[in-house]
Amino acid sequence: MRGVITGREVMENLGLIYREFGASCLLRCLWVLARGRSTTFLEVACQPDPKAERFT
Repeated sequence: MRGVITGREVMENLGLIYREFGASCLLRCLWVLARGRSTTFLEVACQPDPKAERFT
């Protein structure tokens, strides 16, 4: 595991990310890449769900 995700890795694994983590995670990955920010996949995938926090 290299840590920081690259655009190439995201593009090669679009289907996998969508199937395993959902559309919102895929969109967050694409958004991070579009902004040019350096981040790890876990930082993107493990975002808290704002809808879940409303009900607690």
